[in-house]
Amino acid sequence: MSRKLGTVAAAVAVAVSLGACSTDGTATSPDEQAAPAVCAPLPPADITTAAGWIGYAGSHPDDIAFVVDDGRGRTVERRAGDTVPLASAIKVVHLAAYARAVASGELDPAEPVPLPEWERWYLPNTDGGAHPKALQRLGVTEPGSTVPLEQMVIAMIQESDNAVPDYLRDRLGDAALADAAAQGGWDDLEVPPLLGSTIALLDPAMSRDARWDAAQRYAHDDAYREQVARMSPGDDFPAVTARVQESGVTGSAAGLASLHRAIASGDFGPGSDVARRTLEWQPAPPGLDGLGFKGGNLPGVVTEAMTIPTRRRS
Repeated sequence: MSRKLGTVAAAVAVAVSLGACSTDGTATSPDEQAAPAVCAPLPPADITTAAGWIGYAGSHPDDIAFVVDDGRGRTVERRAGDTVPLASAIKVVHLAAYARAVASGELDPAEPVPLPEWERWYLPNTDGGAHPKALQRLGVTEPGSTVPLEQMVIAMIQESDNAVPDYLRDRLGDAALADAAAQGGWDDLEVPPLLGSTIALLDPAMSRDARWDAAQRYAHDDAYREQVARMSPGDDFPAVTARVQESGVTGSAAGLASLHRAIASGDFGPGSDVARRTLEWQPAPPGLDGLGFKGGNLPGVVTEAMTIPTRRRS
């Protein structure tokens, strides 16, 4: 038995079928001209329904990027290789690097990490309450508490904690993140600085190249930390959205899909089980072998990556 992906991004796949084109079914010889495809009209754009997403994609072709792969060689893509904002969906890279480090023995999931070491990478009021929710779930109430490393990584995926990714990057190094992405078929990763990208949203003068330095300075320089805490993105939503495009973490839908599929199928290699277990933290729907996902959002950006594996004989 080997693992095959039955559907990737199942909700999107359903939506694609709603807007699909078809022919009249009449067979043609090689010398005959094929009958023109008959396409249903685009549904109205509506990001709250499956059909509505097809309408949105059709009316905003330059604002979306996606890959849908049913695991049987059939794919639907749009701007799959383009560099686009990924928001918290990028955290699967940090998870993959952690999983490889656990598999190699470099990291111990049970290692107790002092809360201040976790929170030195935390910028309050910028994560939609993710970090406080994680602490509440874990029952962490005292400043001097310790948290198992594995639970921090789980918080990065379940609550989408923003401090854990940079904590892992600081410990493992940039090469570990790039190598983990490449192991999953994502070869052109720009190593993402989440904290630095958030600071850049608050400081429009910051360049992309300065983001990781800013994150490290925030983590270790109390005066700069207080300075950042006083910053505000302002109320100009279009300007904030533009800064997300300029300074946010980026990548391609193709790279993101490749890494998720490698983890779900086991092709990622050592650490696949650790990463997959973390992504598939919710019970699988009836009849399916798992449901792994990680998405994200920022002003003007919504992202999601999902795998739904099924067992098939190969």
